[in-house]
Parts: sequence; C-alpha cells; structure tokens
Amino acid sequence: MKTKVLIFAQAIAVLFIMQSCCTPSTTIGSVNNNLRPQETNNWCWAAVTQMIAENEGQIVKQCDLANHRFGKTNCCDVENDGQSCPKTSDCNTPGWLELDFAGVKFSSTNTARSLAQVRSSIYCAKDVLGFAYGTPGVVGHVVVIKGYVTVGGTNYLVLNDPWLPCTGSERLITYDEYVDPAGSSTHWTTWYATSKK
Repeated sequence: MKTKVLIFAQAIAVLFIMQSCCTPSTTIGSVNNNLRPQETNNWCWAAVTQMIAENEGQIVKQCDLANHRFGKTNCCDVENDGQSCPKTSDCNTPGWLELDFAGVKFSSTNTARSLAQVRSSIYCAKDVLGFAYGTPGVVGHVVVIKGYVTVGGTNYLVLNDPWLPCTGSERLITYDEYVDPAGSSTHWTTWYATSKK
C-alpha cells in the first residue's frame, strides 16, 4: 500500500512539473473553439459565455443564459419562425458574461493580459479568453480570443466574433488593438484561467 501511494505521489509530481514547463510558441498557437454566433443583436455576452463554457466541457444554450440573466422564462421562445434568428425580441437585451451560471470558474482583469500571458493561456493551458471592449455609456462588445500568430513582426490575436447575429466570424486583430482598441473604445475586461467547476 505504501508503495502504491509513493508511486501515485511521484506520478502527480511528474505531471505537475511537465505542465509547468510548457514554453509557448512565439509564432503561432490556437485552441479548437467552435464559433457560436450570437442569436440576437445583443447577445454577444451569451455567445461568448457559450463558447468559453464549451471549451471547458459545459453545454449551455444562449437563451437559457438570457432567461437566467433577466429572470425570464420566454427567452427560448421562437418569435419569427423560419428566419435565421428566430428568438423573441422580448429578451434581446445586452448583458454580461454568465460564466458562473454556466459552471465555469474564471479569473478576470480590467487590464490587458501581456502577450506572454495570452500565449501561455492558449498554448499551454488550452484556454480561450473572453475580451470585452467598447465605448462607455454607448456600446460594447465581447469576443473570444482563441489563438495568436506573428506575421512579419506583427503580433495578431485570432478571434471568434459572435457578430453578426446568427452568422458570426473568425477574424484577426493586432495585439496592440487588444490592449488599446481603436477609436473611442477602451479595453473593459479579459476573462482567463477558465476551468470547469
């Protein structure tokens, strides 16, 4: 019995050391994260919650997130049957990520993560990050950071962007745009270090 415990402890120690020794590629890294378009004009928060939760093995529907967020029961109802985005307009409301409700533990910061931290999250931890930005008091948006690539000396982040409703897109921004978004927009929040509860 004592030998089994010792072998188990050694195996755990080796796994811990191997995991902490990851050196991310400085050129390219990505997480296989399925794009989930937002199902109404204002549900980027629900789509990003869904994508992060799915990366952690949690399945959640955007309309269930909206029902929880707004204290309703009708957000999964179809209003415009046969259209590409049939959800009821009664629940077409902005919100904030519902990771806790979706069964995901996380950390968040109101400042940008360093490029080394982003690379480590994606390459070593196989985590996606949530990124919220916008113009205070006007409009905001949330996307998933699922990868990075360096081309010609410029560092880019690969996004799963849930906009346009029921379409979405994969797109690139520079790391500098993540730190300081264009125009009057500012960096609001980054969600990182996600794991299943």
